[in-house]
Amino acid sequence: MPLKDSDHPDYLQWATIAFTLLQTAASYFNVFVLYPKLLMRKRIATYITVLVVISIAIAFVPGCFLVFTKGKPLYAIFAGFVVKIFIGFFVMGAATSYAFIADVIRNQRLQQESLSMELSFLRSQVSPHFMFNALNSMVSLARKKSDLLEPALLKMSNLMHYMLYDSDEEKVSLQKEVEYIRSYIDLQTMRFGDTVKILFMVQPGNYSHCIEPMLLIPLIENAFKHGVNVAEEPEINIKLSAGEKEVSLWVANKTIHNTAQSADKIRGIGLTNLERRLKILYPGKHQLTAQKNEHWFHASLKIYTHD
Repeated sequence: MPLKDSDHPDYLQWATIAFTLLQTAASYFNVFVLYPKLLMRKRIATYITVLVVISIAIAFVPGCFLVFTKGKPLYAIFAGFVVKIFIGFFVMGAATSYAFIADVIRNQRLQQESLSMELSFLRSQVSPHFMFNALNSMVSLARKKSDLLEPALLKMSNLMHYMLYDSDEEKVSLQKEVEYIRSYIDLQTMRFGDTVKILFMVQPGNYSHCIEPMLLIPLIENAFKHGVNVAEEPEINIKLSAGEKEVSLWVANKTIHNTAQSADKIRGIGLTNLERRLKILYPGKHQLTAQKNEHWFHASLKIYTHD
């Protein structure tokens, strides 16, 4: 006996297909319209209400499809209604989670790009700042018609080579940074001679660390900037040490007696630049302190190179 049309199995399950397509469309509508226009604008109650209404409306669709196209009784509208609502809530929740995660990733990427641009700008400030200080040394030697001018120029050439090529790297070996500091101090020694007492001590330790370039020199530049013009016996002391997990720099210079300047004011582009770079490169992994007493200005920097 042949089957009637109504007895043929509905292999395509049109009601299920319609329900799935509507849920898919609703999830995209949630991600690209509701989430940015309601939830991102803190209209949370409206956002939840709209999601609930959409989920309930879509839950009616399969039953209505059966009633109006398959001739099922009216109560078939509520067949599996509760299950379909929970499916709708799950789909909407998944769409909201996706939109939230995508938004977090996008904001993190934009923040990272912004920090990278700021870091590039800060690095670009370091070289002109160094050049200004180094050229002052050259001018001073030229005025004295010193025989040290030529070796000082060669020393400055080595420093510029480091700045132009090595400082563009994300990280350099600590040993290279130490050599750069030593060359800078040698240059200043040529400039001031015996008029300034300079003590540079590198303690034994592990100097195989890699750090971002030119993070240590600003404290030393600052000491020469403020420590060579004191009235009596200018003196600059520098101590550098490196352990297994940290690098420490301690710098002290004599200051002018009874000066009204505070520790916060004995800083220029170099130290301000350094503070910002440390916050970007070593957030929560560095300690930078500055303290001034009656005769001395002390500055110290500790960088934790490993977690």
